[in-house]
Parts: sequence; structure tokens; C-alpha cells
Amino acid sequence: SSGINAEYGFWIAVDLDATSPKINIEGFEGRLVSYFKDSVAVLIRSLSKLECSLLIAMARLSARHANQPFNLEMVLYEYKEFVTFEGSKLNAIPNRDLAVRAVEKLTQCQLVRNLSSRQGKVQKDYRQMYLNVDIMDLMTIVKTCNLPSAVQKWAQSTLMFT
Repeated sequence: SSGINAEYGFWIAVDLDATSPKINIEGFEGRLVSYFKDSVAVLIRSLSKLECSLLIAMARLSARHANQPFNLEMVLYEYKEFVTFEGSKLNAIPNRDLAVRAVEKLTQCQLVRNLSSRQGKVQKDYRQMYLNVDIMDLMTIVKTCNLPSAVQKWAQSTLMFT
């Protein structure tokens, strides 16, 4: 954690020079937002194709339903519809355990958050979740990911819901 803070402090200080020797709040806030967007982009680019595809399915659900919560069952249904429509261009629908692990990783990475910690007794398939990533930022990042063209097109079609 201290490495990140030191790196960030250096990153802000790079903009200081004789003509602007002080950090102002607007510059600091702008750099902070940019820093976190960049770290999210790196994180998303490191995801597997399945994890990225499920994140896109979540973004589609969020966009279509005005940022209402969704659950794993809804995400899998969205993804299955896409794979079925695309047919043989993509791999088969993953087994449920693999999809659950992928969503758990997205939650651990804080790209998705559970609606409430009191959902302990609710089956994983039905726990309510929210997307923690701005949909427009996600679509911009996904353009730079190494995904099949069908998945790229599917992601960009999400924008029609926003």
C-alpha cells in the first residue's frame, strides 16, 4: 500500500515546476481520478475472456435496468443469450461453478459489489450485486482488451442502453 502512495505522490509531483510549484486541489483531484481509472483499466485488461464477458453482461443489465441490482442468474442468462445468438463463434457456455468463481473474482477485485453483507443465507446465484465501474469507462477499456470481435461488438452494443 505504501508503494502505491509513494508512486502516486511522485506522479503528482512530476507536474510541479518553477511556474507552478504548488499542488492545487483541482489538479490533485484530477490526478486522483485519472490514477484510479488507469488502475481499473489495468485490472480489467488482466481479466480472462470469461470474466470480461460476464462484466460486459453485468454492464448490459445495469444499463438496461437503470443501475438496478442484478444477480448471478441474470448475468448468466444475459451471457447465454449472447453465446446462443453468436452460435459457434464462441466457446460453449461455462459450467456454473466456473461462472461463480469468475464473479467471485470480479467481487474480490471490487469491480462488482454485493448489495448487502446480510445476504449470507441467500444462495450465491441470487445475491444482489451492483457494478462498481462506470459503464462508459468500461466500454472504453474493453475496446483495448484482447477479446474476440463478437464480444467487442456485444460490448459496444451496450451503449445503446445508456
